[in-house]
Amino acid sequence: MASRRQQKNLCIICGKMVGVFSCRGCAENFCLRHTNDHRDLLQKSMNEILYNYDLFQRNIQRQTTEQYQYLLMKQIDQWEQQSIDKIRQLADNTRQELVTIIQDHNNNLKENLEELKQQIDIACQDGGFYENDLKEWTERLNELQKIFIEQQIIKFDEDINSIPFISKISINPISNKSVRNDQKIIENLYEDYSNRKEKDEYSSGKHLIKFKIEQYGSHSSILFGITSKIASNISNPYKNPTFYGWTEKNLVYLAGVPERNFNGYKSDFQNNDIYLLTIDCNQEMINLKNERTNHSFDLDIDLRKCPFPWQLNVHLFNDAE
Repeated sequence: MASRRQQKNLCIICGKMVGVFSCRGCAENFCLRHTNDHRDLLQKSMNEILYNYDLFQRNIQRQTTEQYQYLLMKQIDQWEQQSIDKIRQLADNTRQELVTIIQDHNNNLKENLEELKQQIDIACQDGGFYENDLKEWTERLNELQKIFIEQQIIKFDEDINSIPFISKISINPISNKSVRNDQKIIENLYEDYSNRKEKDEYSSGKHLIKFKIEQYGSHSSILFGITSKIASNISNPYKNPTFYGWTEKNLVYLAGVPERNFNGYKSDFQNNDIYLLTIDCNQEMINLKNERTNHSFDLDIDLRKCPFPWQLNVHLFNDAE
């Protein structure tokens, strides 16, 4: 009968022969025959790792120099074109405004000159003019000449303190996570999430935030969205002129202005619903998705009305009956 020690050291594969080799990696015993099989299996795994390494290295070299760089460059080109379009649109609007101002000035000046000419012609025909008339007409003519000269001087003001209408582009290193997954739970009778002492600010990247609604009933009201930090002192979320988001009664707020059923939005809040709020600073938009219904809604953000940095504006109200 084999000793207890021999029984403990049996080969892990066949379980018959006494193990003569103990693997330092898996700490198992193998007989002479299966020792070679075990090494062959390890070598096969090593060969697979080397093969995957070579394949991955080739993919990196090919993608870095071709596809990946091209896609990133295309995003920069798109930002450049959008910025140029904004500048051209503002320039066209300013040109049209300039033409209108000059035409209005000229028309007004011509009307005053014509009126003065009619007075002088009548006086010349009947000879009914005196020194005081001549003095009045001279002063009036000098005044019109002065107005004409002043109107030729038009200055263009550049407001350096205004909100930039072209968003700044920057490189967000890949090593930094561009998508954050934070789970925030609304679970009290009344919770004003945006009044937290520490407020997250969003100016770049893409951020995914998960909310779970608890204690939601027939007398509850809720809103999801963002506001600009510049308007953080406004306590009433419905009166914040920078608020973009969704709320009850199928209402969507666009820079503080409510609009019903915007882009097909319908409010369907229920107890225990889980909502995903995506804040995409790079694309200048936000998205709200209900995991229960799988309905998803987008909102484009006008940076002139809601400039960076953005802050969460999430509220849950439960009114007593």
